[in-house]
Amino acid sequence: MNIFENIKKQLHVDKELVIVFLLVAITGFIFHFVTNQRAFLSFFYLPILLGAYLYGKRYAVFSALLSVIIVGSIAYFIPDKLNLDADNSEFSKWLDIATWGGFLMITGYLMGHLYEKKESAIREVKQTYQGIIEMLSIVIESVDSHTQSHSYRVSVISEMIAKQLNCNEIETENIRVAALLHDIGKIGVSADVLRKVGVLSETERQQMKKHTDNAADILKPLGSKVLDLLPIILGHHERVDGEGYYNASGEEIPLGARIIAVADVYDALTTDRPYRKAFSPMQAKEEINKNAGSQFDAMVVEAFNLVFLKLEAESPLLPARKLVS
Repeated sequence: MNIFENIKKQLHVDKELVIVFLLVAITGFIFHFVTNQRAFLSFFYLPILLGAYLYGKRYAVFSALLSVIIVGSIAYFIPDKLNLDADNSEFSKWLDIATWGGFLMITGYLMGHLYEKKESAIREVKQTYQGIIEMLSIVIESVDSHTQSHSYRVSVISEMIAKQLNCNEIETENIRVAALLHDIGKIGVSADVLRKVGVLSETERQQMKKHTDNAADILKPLGSKVLDLLPIILGHHERVDGEGYYNASGEEIPLGARIIAVADVYDALTTDRPYRKAFSPMQAKEEINKNAGSQFDAMVVEAFNLVFLKLEAESPLLPARKLVS
């Protein structure tokens, strides 16, 4: 570690702690000027509870300690300002402060502990959820061997486009996960249809079209979090001109679905298939641009164009596109 990194580490400021301390300091400032100081002592619980809820027990306990120091300092240096007890004796005053401070510290610790337990439980649920998603994406790839790692690559491209469009963190994550699962409905499609090299018959095309409906049947039992993804998954084969699976058009189609539509086609075009060789990235980009405003949302295509160079620069990090015989 060089000298500059050392200085940076020493100057690092814990912003969360500063925020909580500021709240305590403001409360202490007001406390100094109020008349009924006994009643106002309860207000010190507010920054403690906020610190516990937002940041955990460490911040809550530090805030409680700072509160005790502020009130104790006023009691010691400006004794006439602090009137807490009925008989105004010195012993009663300090006993009141000690009792109040003890409850404040215990409250901060316990509330912070509960917050951390809640956060730990949420992290475990997220890890379980993510594990289920990853497992399902592997199942998808095993069903359709011609598109190995396709869902993963589509999820990466979709996430890049979503960020370019300034989607918030939750929207971007939903789009990324929906992209991982966009082909999950293929589990219910005949393997012969999925692996057919020639042109699909009308019956086979109808069976293939049902893979978005199959996705809804598969994902519904997973609960409310996954249900948020269904409109995106169901709409990823829609066209903005209304000629898609369900004839939705324009902004009737969820933004996530419009994003995945571009990412899905780009990856499909640049992947070798038994019935054709892969397009070059530039050829695939030109094909997508040619269909902007008809098949694809022009705004999404514009965002795709902006991330295209970055996408190709990062392509060695993605699983290789393979031809499976």
